[in-house]
Formats: sequence, C-alpha cells, structure tokens
Amino acid sequence: MQRNSSISEALRSYEDRIKGKFKPDRRFYGSVGINQKRFGQLVRGEKPIMGFEARNLSQFFGVSLESLI
Repeated sequence: MQRNSSISEALRSYEDRIKGKFKPDRRFYGSVGINQKRFGQLVRGEKPIMGFEARNLSQFFGVSLESLI
C-alpha cells in the first residue's frame, strides 16, 4: 500500500508552477544529493526523509522545510 508523501505533494506543486512534468536528471540528483532510487522511494513514501534530504528538496522545490517533515 502506497501512502501519499509530502515529497509527492511538493512535486505536484512544483509541476503546477512550471506548468509541466518534472523529469529529474543527473543535475537534479547531484544538486540535491539524492540518487534516483532513493528519490523514488521518498516520492512514494516508502522511506522516511532524512534532514539533509528535506533541506535540499525544500530549497529545490521552493517549499518550507516544515512541509517536508
């Protein structure tokens, strides 16, 4: 059973702002310090988010840190 994660909500909000589908690439993963597999697990709510991940993703997606934890 998948649960809705705060990351997936931030991702949807980001896609609404850019008016398109977000397609992460190497630059994204390098800038946030999270690999592709880990990012997928976070988006699907399979793993808990770590502090540095929350900080980096909040900066990238332009959302508050509190909204991701």
